[in-house]
Amino acid sequence: MRRIKHYLEYFGVWLLLQLMLLLGLHISRKIGHLLGAFAFSVVRVRRNVTIENLSLAFPDKTAKEIYQLGRKTYAHFSCMLFECLLLTKMSGQSLTHFFKSITNSHLLNQARLQGHGAIVMPGHLGNWEYLGAWLSVSGYPLTSLIRKQRNPHINALICGYRERMGMTLIPRGMALRGYMRALKKGKFVAILADQDAGGNGIFIPFMGRPASTATGPARFSIKAKAPIIFGICYRDKQDELHLAFEELKVDTEGLDNDAAVKKITMAHTQKLEQWVRKYPHQWLWMHKRWKTKPPDASKNQSTL
Repeated sequence: MRRIKHYLEYFGVWLLLQLMLLLGLHISRKIGHLLGAFAFSVVRVRRNVTIENLSLAFPDKTAKEIYQLGRKTYAHFSCMLFECLLLTKMSGQSLTHFFKSITNSHLLNQARLQGHGAIVMPGHLGNWEYLGAWLSVSGYPLTSLIRKQRNPHINALICGYRERMGMTLIPRGMALRGYMRALKKGKFVAILADQDAGGNGIFIPFMGRPASTATGPARFSIKAKAPIIFGICYRDKQDELHLAFEELKVDTEGLDNDAAVKKITMAHTQKLEQWVRKYPHQWLWMHKRWKTKPPDASKNQSTL
């Protein structure tokens, strides 16, 4: 029964892809926006989580403004999913001409010349799949974590286009070893470290609230002497995609390892927050970012 369900799911995705290829990117994006708005207003999957997160992050906004922002968030992510589906049939050469602008790509070249590789951290903001694909086809060998999908056919579809774009994929349980091996070879790794880190994270202020944040990227950076580059593929009002890169320059001289890790982690979180505030509807508000709470108020204050 499960096998039949998987085939039906994949067949539905395949039919949607054929329709999108027929209609083209512009119309597919329009349909994506409409379906996203429909999902927010009617289907309402994780809508309460989204509204709650937006209300916590933007306490000065009215209920109407929060509702509109939530609706735009769903529209953006539906459009993004349509774009990613088209990516399964896109060539690497056509992808390189896909973006309206690319800012500070020289930072990638500098990191490559230094020979230590680089840690690219986009966060779940904009269209991170297109960012990773562009890096891979543009001569920046990228290693990325792959989370296995329940449907093996859809999993093969996702892995297939990532590998076709030139990414090296590592399973979740091999992330530590795989990332360090790649950095030692002077390659680039992509890490999305903006979700709740549970009891393994440290509490860093994000959008005005303490959030359990992963320290892995900072530790990788220190150990491999690799720079951290914040990367983003954001959408403008005309649905055009843009790439931008910023290096996190953090002075950790004289700090012990834990203090250095915290300072680097905080710098990335602050940079991410700047972009989230600029494009609030393009971040993953459906995720319970503040799920893990500080043990108590006094400890909370000490970690900030």
